[in-house]
Amino acid sequence: MFGRNADLDQLSEFLDGLPERGDARLICGEAGVGKSSLMTAAAELAVAAGMRVLRASGSEFEADVSYSCLNQLLLPVNANLERLPTGPRQALSVALGFGAGPAPDVLLVCNAALPLLADLATDVPVVLVVDDVHWIDRASAVVLGFIARRLQGCRAGLLVSARSGTASFLDRRGLAEQVIAPLDSEAARELVVANHPAMPARVRQRLLDLAQGNPLALTELPATLLGAAHRSVPQAEVVPLSDRLQAMFAARLEDLPETTRQLLLLATFEGAGDIRVLRAAFADQSGLVDLAPAERAQLVRVDDATARIGFRHPLIRSAIVAMSTHEERRSAHLALAGALTEDRERRAWHLAAAATGPDETVAELLEEAGHRVMLRGDAFAAIAALVRAAELSTTSSDRGRRLAEAAYIGAEAGGVIEDARTLLADARRAAPDSAAALHAANAAAFLMLNGDGDVNTAHRLLVGATGRSGVPGRTRRRNRVAGSGSRVDGPRRGHGRRRQRRSP
Repeated sequence: MFGRNADLDQLSEFLDGLPERGDARLICGEAGVGKSSLMTAAAELAVAAGMRVLRASGSEFEADVSYSCLNQLLLPVNANLERLPTGPRQALSVALGFGAGPAPDVLLVCNAALPLLADLATDVPVVLVVDDVHWIDRASAVVLGFIARRLQGCRAGLLVSARSGTASFLDRRGLAEQVIAPLDSEAARELVVANHPAMPARVRQRLLDLAQGNPLALTELPATLLGAAHRSVPQAEVVPLSDRLQAMFAARLEDLPETTRQLLLLATFEGAGDIRVLRAAFADQSGLVDLAPAERAQLVRVDDATARIGFRHPLIRSAIVAMSTHEERRSAHLALAGALTEDRERRAWHLAAAATGPDETVAELLEEAGHRVMLRGDAFAAIAALVRAAELSTTSSDRGRRLAEAAYIGAEAGGVIEDARTLLADARRAAPDSAAALHAANAAAFLMLNGDGDVNTAHRLLVGATGRSGVPGRTRRRNRVAGSGSRVDGPRRGHGRRRQRRSP
């Protein structure tokens, strides 16, 4: 277990003391932090030390079944009930569903379970391990709470786990708490490298930023992020969640008022946490008063000094999007586009996200945004903008031209070669005409020079494409922009240029 030595040491100390004195402990932490893994490790340590372990786990589907958790816990020692006196034995047998009779008084059941545990511990120390105690039924919770406060000198221990911030029927008085924190950065990195040694550094850092040390997220997110990396999609703040990750946050979001969830959806897509933008986008509502339930639920925090809203965990954003409908997402993007009239790049992306079909106006805005971010040296963002602009193009010629330019940028920037090849093939299928020919030839030449080094063929491609295209007005304009500092339409420095000098 990565980064859990200190937690395991504390559990070992807890177990070491049980032969001399009884004890009870609560393991708590956020969902997915690894509580169940630690509970399993503690059970294995207890077995290795010669102790008897009785295990159970809470289930939200059995929370209404009285004594269901206690039944699961004591089922392996059903035969030992015969050692109890008649009254307690009958009460516990009926409560656990082993016998018939009138419903027993809960205190009688408690006074039967505790002597049973003490009797079992006379031979070897006994550890009761109950995971997800926030989901156990009320009757079992009463019995476990009763036992927890009466273990002194019993050679038995009670170890339970619960999710932080959740209510339960268990009375936690008498339970020492051990809080399980997320993994530190070093342990999180070790876990990712161990599971995915070939993961690209850029994707690995993205994973670490999103997961924030949560082991479940570190385990479940790689498939999504690696798939996105292979498709050359932009690194959005929102990533699709697995069922387990979505369930991790869903319970905390479902109880929020509808207007609060709408506001959180706006905040998710806005990305920067700018309260002023949210006020402008939410202008027809009651300001940001509806944010209060999310603040009280500790889903978000607001920095009054900077007027910024921040999510407590990045994956809350993904859960909010997963719980929204198509029209809710589209309306949120349109509202943000209306509030960002001075920010052309972000406005273009929100309009693109809200588009329901080809839209040349939005495609041109997005293409312009791609050129602007390329001037800042962000090739990945430029490619993403051009690919999305191609998707929104109304003509095959514009689609092919934009895909060809994206392929060229990808090849020239030294990104994933297969991505550039795929974009180039898509561009040629969309529009094998002169408007896209020069960018396509540039991309093909770069792929050759960085692949098999076929300088002569690359040279013929460039010369032929230049002659066919006549350098149309749109391309000449971009070349002038590139000459002012962009690398959009000029050969890159270094390896590619040196090879070109050696061509005939």
